[in-house]
Amino acid sequence: MAALELSPEEYHFTLGILLMAALLSLYYFARNWKRFRLIEDTPTAKLRSAHQGYIELAGKGLSIDDQPIYAPLSNHPCLWYQSQIEQQETYTEKGRTQTRWNLVYKTISDQRFKLTDGTATCLVDPNDAEVNGHEKLVWYGNTEWPTRTQIFESQSIIHAMANQYRYTESLILPGQPVYVLGQYKTWSAASQRSVRDVMIHLINDWKQNQQQLRERFDTNKDGKIDQDEWEAARAEALLEAQKRHDQLALEPDENIIAKPDRSDRPFIISVHSQAMLAKKYRRHAAIAGAAWVLAVGYAIWLVHAHG
Repeated sequence: MAALELSPEEYHFTLGILLMAALLSLYYFARNWKRFRLIEDTPTAKLRSAHQGYIELAGKGLSIDDQPIYAPLSNHPCLWYQSQIEQQETYTEKGRTQTRWNLVYKTISDQRFKLTDGTATCLVDPNDAEVNGHEKLVWYGNTEWPTRTQIFESQSIIHAMANQYRYTESLILPGQPVYVLGQYKTWSAASQRSVRDVMIHLINDWKQNQQQLRERFDTNKDGKIDQDEWEAARAEALLEAQKRHDQLALEPDENIIAKPDRSDRPFIISVHSQAMLAKKYRRHAAIAGAAWVLAVGYAIWLVHAHG
């Protein structure tokens, strides 16, 4: 048997690879199965009656009226993008000439967009989300930054032969259906900063201009701010901070769904339906589970065969 012909070094190396493969397969099985169960078991909430916490939403993605988003490479209007530029490199290995693509630029959108389900609207903060089912563009050129914009068609691999750079952009488009699993909360400008926080920020701003600070609060004109003068400055800052905080309280609250505070809860954004997304994660879990069985089975056989 081939296992019996392995040297001790080859045996331990092969066994180590199998154990590593088994651990990775088990990790991906657990990861994908958990997402499948969460998507299946979490009911889709209506925005009008959505509770604060970890929920599932489905609706249509829209741009924020005064904050349009444009993909940096194609300049296409979108809700979310992931953009990258790769440069083609030719090298020689073992007497053979080969090519590879090296990443030279990558960026992922973290700008918010709106989600509506027909009853109400909330904001979506895509920062650190797992994004599924986006539109994908691939095209080629001879400049590090693409000179062509406003395209919405991918080019074939034939273009890669004559061009040095490859541009790839993944997009979620305005008007597309959007599914989100994440942390839903109501954001209030006043609740994010206390009066004390506003006061400290205000005093720090005053300290940036020491001359103006002395002119304003150095009442005995000795060229420095003593303890009593600092107390007067703090009292004035407190009054101003209270006014600013009262203004923040007048700003309307915003509902937003974003990355959960708990690291064990995934944050998923997808243009696929709940059913399609659940099917995808279940399929990936099945593949990882099968890989785990094969890796463990072969490792057990190798141990027995090697004696």
